Amino acid sequence: MIAMVNLFVPDVVDSETERTVTGVLKCPSCGSTEQKLFVVDSSSGETICQKCGAILEINNIEQNHEWSAFNIEELNDKARTGTPSSLARHDMGLFTVIGRTDKDASGGKIDPTVRSTMERLKTWDYRTQIHTPAARNLRQAFSELDVLKAKLGLSDAIIEKTAYIYRKAQERRMVRGRTTSAILAASIYIACREIGMPRTLKDISTVSNIKRKDLARSYRFIVSKLELKIPVLDPIKCIVRVANKTNLSEITKRKQSI
Repeated sequence: MIAMVNLFVPDVVDSETERTVTGVLKCPSCGSTEQKLFVVDSSSGETICQKCGAILEINNIEQNHEWSAFNIEELNDKARTGTPSSLARHDMGLFTVIGRTDKDASGGKIDPTVRSTMERLKTWDYRTQIHTPAARNLRQAFSELDVLKAKLGLSDAIIEKTAYIYRKAQERRMVRGRTTSAILAASIYIACREIGMPRTLKDISTVSNIKRKDLARSYRFIVSKLELKIPVLDPIKCIVRVANKTNLSEITKRKQSI
């Protein structure tokens, strides 16, 4: 007698259509949205619902390293990628670098006859990165942006937004006839307003060593030419600044924020 065995085959669903409005993964079989019930099979790359056994996603990409590093030197030696691309670099981080050591890829010393050729290549590689006036202007502006980032305590999101606005202004040739520092400072103020960070014109003008009148003029000029819609700053976010200047207690700050 042959026993009949009922094999359960889990459903495979398309994860792109089974997500909630907030982007949370949702199981179409049981309707569960508890993320702790979803496990990932590292061998097959599948995301499985523990409640009903449905396969929610397949062929997931493992984002972690396949190697381990215990210090900074090992991390730099084993890493096979460079820094991420960024708008806050004049070449967006897509530049090439010729090492300054006199060793080749295998670790051997470069022949003296080749060393002079490599030195010329390094020189021309550096020159080609900033061979246009626009590239030189971006290099100068983003060098100042790094300094202002530390002084104002700006986040990476604000820095990227500032670099985007400044690049747009340069494409429209709005930097001509105006100082780079003023346009950059105005771009920082616009980025802070759009993201909702409480920074005033006086704060930025003091740190950037630019007159408030010139900064306000550059701000209005950029907003007008780029047709930007600047949102109104939420007064709630300014409570901490006002409380710090008036030396109020922490209890008062919390009660005012509620």
